[in-house]
Amino acid sequence: MTGTSTAVTVLHLRCHQPTFDVYRQLFGVLADITPVVQALPPDSAILQLAGAVKYFGQSPAELADLLQTRIAARFGLVTTGGLGNSRLMAALAAYTARPGTVQLLPDDPATALAFLHTQDIRLLPGVGPALEKKVRRYGIDTIGELAAIPVATVQRIAGASIGRLLAERANGTDRRTVTPAGPPATISSSRRFDRDVLDPAEIRRALLDLALDLGTRLRAAGQSARAVELQVTYADRSSTTRSRTLPEATGHSPALREALYSLFGVLGLERARIRAVTARAGGLATVTAAHGVQLTFDAAAEAARTLEPVLDKAAARYGTGAVAPAALAAVQATLSGCSVCRITSVKVRRSHPT
Repeated sequence: MTGTSTAVTVLHLRCHQPTFDVYRQLFGVLADITPVVQALPPDSAILQLAGAVKYFGQSPAELADLLQTRIAARFGLVTTGGLGNSRLMAALAAYTARPGTVQLLPDDPATALAFLHTQDIRLLPGVGPALEKKVRRYGIDTIGELAAIPVATVQRIAGASIGRLLAERANGTDRRTVTPAGPPATISSSRRFDRDVLDPAEIRRALLDLALDLGTRLRAAGQSARAVELQVTYADRSSTTRSRTLPEATGHSPALREALYSLFGVLGLERARIRAVTARAGGLATVTAAHGVQLTFDAAAEAARTLEPVLDKAAARYGTGAVAPAALAAVQATLSGCSVCRITSVKVRRSHPT
C-alpha cells in the first residue's frame, strides 16, 4: 500500500462507556507502555507501538493484550482494539473486531488492502452522514467500490481536496501519524440539594440550571462540547454516571439541557433519593468564525439562540444566574430595595392604539 509502512504497530483502542474521569485516567496506563499516545475523545486512543516493541521485546499483539488486562483490572472496563500498519487500518480493525478482543491485520499489503475494500463506505475517515448519502446515490456502498472509481470522478462527487483524500485512503494510503496528545479538558457543574430529593420536577429544574451554567461558561471561553456526562449521587453516597456523544459540537444551553434530560430519563429512576447531580461537558474544541451554525428550523430553539448573547452579557456584568428562566425561581423576586434582581420571566406586550 503506497505511502504506508508494512509494520503492524499502530493500535486503535476503544473503551466501552468510560466516564470522563476514567477516560482521563486511562492515559496514565497507556503511557506506561508507550509515550506516543493520541486521544480520540470521548472513548478511544491510538498508540504507536514501534518503540515499545523494541523496548519490551514483545509483539504488538502481546502489548495490546497487556493493556487490555491492566485496564480491566484497574477500571473494570471492556476494551476493543485493532492493530494495523496505519491509523486507518487500525481503526477499521477495531471497528470490526468482536467486543473485548484485538483484531490483528496481516502485514501483507495485498491481504490488508482486500480487507479494507470489503468495508462499508461509512467507515472511511472523511465520509460524514451527508457525503455518505451522496455517494450511496451513485451506487457506492463499499470502500472498494470507491477505490475503483477514477480520482477525477471522486473529486467531482466530493470536491477537489476531499475527493483526492478519500481516493488515497480508499486505496490504502493514510498520511496521518500518531501525534502525542492527551484527553481534552472538561467543564463541570454540580448542584447539591439541602435534603434528599424525590421529586423528578425538582431534579429537572436542577438539570436546567446545570445546562445554563455549562452553556454560559462554554460560550464565554469560546468553546463547544462534543459530549455530555451526567452523574447522579444518591442518599447513600453511591452514584450512577451516563454519557452521550452529541450530534454536533455545541455550546448552546438548550442542546445541553435536552441531552441532560435524556440521560436522566434513561436512568429510569423511581422513588430514588437523590442528593446531588453533576454535569460535565467534554470533547471541548475552540469555536472559530469558520464554523457554521446548523439551523434547526425550530422557532423556540432559534429564539433561545438569539437570546443567548443578551444573557451572556448580563452574566458577565452581574454574575451567572442574574437572568434565568422562571422555572428556576424559588422565590418571587421583588424590585424594591434591589439594585440587581433575578429576572424570572420576560413578556413582550404588544401595544394597541386606544
